[in-house]
Amino acid sequence: MKDLMKRISVALWGIPLLVYICYLGGYFFLAFVVIVNVLALWEFYKIFEEKDIFAYRLPGVIAGSLFLILTFLFPQYWQMMVLLFTVFFLIWHLRPPKEMASANTVYTISGFFYIPVLLSSLLLLRMNFESWQPTASGGDAHAGGWFIVVMFAAIWVCDTAAYFGGRLMGKHKLAPNVSPNKTIEGAAWGFLFGVVSFVGFGKLFLPDMSMEFAAVSGAIVGTIGQLGDLVESRFKRDAGVKDTSALLPGHGGFLDRFDSIIFVSPCLWTLAQLW
Repeated sequence: MKDLMKRISVALWGIPLLVYICYLGGYFFLAFVVIVNVLALWEFYKIFEEKDIFAYRLPGVIAGSLFLILTFLFPQYWQMMVLLFTVFFLIWHLRPPKEMASANTVYTISGFFYIPVLLSSLLLLRMNFESWQPTASGGDAHAGGWFIVVMFAAIWVCDTAAYFGGRLMGKHKLAPNVSPNKTIEGAAWGFLFGVVSFVGFGKLFLPDMSMEFAAVSGAIVGTIGQLGDLVESRFKRDAGVKDTSALLPGHGGFLDRFDSIIFVSPCLWTLAQLW
C-alpha cells in the first residue's frame, strides 16, 4: 500500500507533464527523450559495477545523448550515425586497458543499442506519425503526440492489469528464473487490457484511427511491452539488484519505468511505416 501511494503521488504530477510534452513535440519532446536516455543509460551502466564490469559511463551517456540529438536534427542519416557511434566505441576500446577492458567495451556498446538506439524510434515516431499515418491522424498536427500518449497509457494499463491479475488469479509462473512473481495469468490480463486500452484511448484521442490499427498496436503493447520488462528483469537479476535506482518513488529507477516503452517504440515505429 505504501508503494502504491508513492506511485500515485508520482503519477499525479508526472502524467499531466508527460501528456503536455508529448502534445508539444519538437524540442520539448527531444529534451524529454534525452533526459530519459541519460538517466536510464546511467542506471544500466552502473548496476553491473558490483560484478566488476565498468562501462564507460560518461562517454556512453554523452555519445547516446548526442546520437539522439543528431537523429532529431538529421533523421535521414540515422543508419550512418548508428554505425559511426559504434565505431567510436570500438576506437575508445583501444585506450590503455583498465581491468576487464573488453567486457567494459561490450557492455558499453550493448547499453548504447539497448537504450538510445531503441529510444530513437520513439523520437522518430513522434516526428513522422502524421506523414506515415495521414488517415489515422485526421489532419491533426499533434496526432503523433496523441499516439505517443495512447501508447504510454496502454503500457501503464497493461502493467497494472498484469500486476493485479497475477495477484488475484496467478497460479502458473511465467518466467521463474527471470521474474518469479510474474505469472501466465497476469500476462494474459496484461495482454487483454493492453489491447482494450489502446483501442479505447485511441478512439478518444485519435478518432480517425482504424480499429484494426489500434488493436494491432495494443497487441504489440501487450506482448512486446511485457517482454521488455522481462529483459530488464534479467539484467537486474544477473546484477543482483531489485531496482536500477530510487529516483522515482514507488517505481524504482528510470529504466524500471521505461523498460517496456524502450521495447515497444521500435515495433510501433515499424508498424506505423508499414501499415
